[in-house]
Amino acid sequence: MKSIIKSTLALMAFSLVTTASAFAGDSAAKATIETLNNSWNKAFNNSDAKLLASLYAENGVLSPGNGKALNGRAEIEGLFKSFFEAGLNNHKLEIVTVDGDDKTLYQVAKWSARGAEKDGTATTYGGITTSVYKKDANGKWVAQAHVWNAGN
Repeated sequence: MKSIIKSTLALMAFSLVTTASAFAGDSAAKATIETLNNSWNKAFNNSDAKLLASLYAENGVLSPGNGKALNGRAEIEGLFKSFFEAGLNNHKLEIVTVDGDDKTLYQVAKWSARGAEKDGTATTYGGITTSVYKKDANGKWVAQAHVWNAGN
C-alpha cells in the first residue's frame, strides 16, 4: 500500500509541474474537468454511490482527509454510501486551477456540501480537493487519485 501511495503522490507531483503539453493550460482541460465535476456532483447529489465509484479508476485511490487511503471502487463506494446514510448532499465544486495533457489531467478545487438538518439547521462542510484523472482503456476519463481536506 505504501508503494501505491508513493506512486500516487509522485504522479500528482509530476502532473502539477508538467506544463509543456499542447493540452496544458488550454480551455479544453478546464471544459473536460467541468464536465467531470458536473458528473461527480450529479452522482453525489442523487446519492448514487455506485455511479460515483464508477467515476474512479478500478485501482483508484481516495483519501478523505483522515490520514487513510481507500483503494479501489468497492472501498470508495462504501465511503460514499456512509456519507449518504449520514445525510450529506448539495455537493458543489469550484475550480481553483486545472492543467494536464491528453492522457492526464488534474484539478485543485474548493468543495462544499451540506449535512443533514438538525433542529432546522443544516451544517455546511467545505475544503480543498485535488484530483488526478487518467484515461482508462476505453478512453473514458476516471479519477486515479483524489484527496480532500475539510476546512470547517
